Amino acid sequence: MECPQGYTPEELGRRRAASRRLAWVLGLTALAIYLLGFIYYRP
Repeated sequence: MECPQGYTPEELGRRRAASRRLAWVLGLTALAIYLLGFIYYRP
């Protein structure tokens, strides 16, 4: 099987897992910033 850029299936799996973790961390960080801004909003 021809892999993109010569990565092995194991390396692609590790990269996908790392990408998923990064997406979750960024999403949770954005949610936390949003909630903190909502909580500390002073009209």
